[in-house]
Amino acid sequence: MGGKRVCVTVPASIGNVGSGFDCAGLSLKFYNRFLVERSREDCMKFLYNGSRTAESKTLGLFMKAFNAGLGHLGEKPFHASVEVVNRIPFRRGFGSSGTVILAGIISAFAYCGHRIRRHDILDIAVPIEGHADNLAASLYGGFVLSSLQGGSARVVSVPVGDELRVVSLIPAEGLSTSEARRILPEKVEMQDAVFNLSRIGFLCMSFALKDASLLGHGLRDILHQPYRSRLMPHLEELLSYDAGGRVLGACLSGAGPSVAFFTLKGHEKQVARDIERKAFEMGVKGCVRIFRPGGMTSWKVSCQ
Repeated sequence: MGGKRVCVTVPASIGNVGSGFDCAGLSLKFYNRFLVERSREDCMKFLYNGSRTAESKTLGLFMKAFNAGLGHLGEKPFHASVEVVNRIPFRRGFGSSGTVILAGIISAFAYCGHRIRRHDILDIAVPIEGHADNLAASLYGGFVLSSLQGGSARVVSVPVGDELRVVSLIPAEGLSTSEARRILPEKVEMQDAVFNLSRIGFLCMSFALKDASLLGHGLRDILHQPYRSRLMPHLEELLSYDAGGRVLGACLSGAGPSVAFFTLKGHEKQVARDIERKAFEMGVKGCVRIFRPGGMTSWKVSCQ
């Protein structure tokens, strides 16, 4: 196996898309890239946007996933050196941990010369991440629905048309997924469950039919966003902001704290300016980024 180098490219994702709490995800054309080689010891270097603390924590998660992949294959563990072109911000709701987990498992399969099937990768990844929405979106690409049944994930993915854009407000301060999950109730009212069930149908049909007029209705949620707004005082006001009618709808990006605003191609720059102004008025520090939906995990093996 000596002399091989594996390159895995994984896109960012939005989990919990609107009414699709813990089951709907959307990939973005915004990527982390992992370059993996066999080494004498485990080590990681960020080539962009990193720190020693981030490298250490990310290496631990990567090797956990890498060894899980090796264990699934019946291969003996070995050390790896990883270089990361890290563009996806941590703790902002864009599935950064999911990209690390997917890259670790895929690297193990690719380095050892095993066939890579996406459903196998996802089944290994879900117990590490704890939920499938971000993982499935990054792995399969597009708008993705996922569910867990009998220890295995089922996935349906729909390509996203070129007319849609996502404008994201990314706060300067991050938020851990575990903290955002702890604030959720253990039980919800029947009427709240029905509310989200009625909306997720519109969400799915919006992407399946490529009908943006359905999106605003489908993005509405009361299962997790109202509770998480206690950690993000700006959230409720931002979710209702329509930028003069140019925003189709908005939702929390994953567990937050970023907010994703959906708009049509051609409006994204004006929407970004409007959101920057709105954030300034509200005293929310951070930045605004424009993303194209789509993107799928890819990999290649080369010999040095």
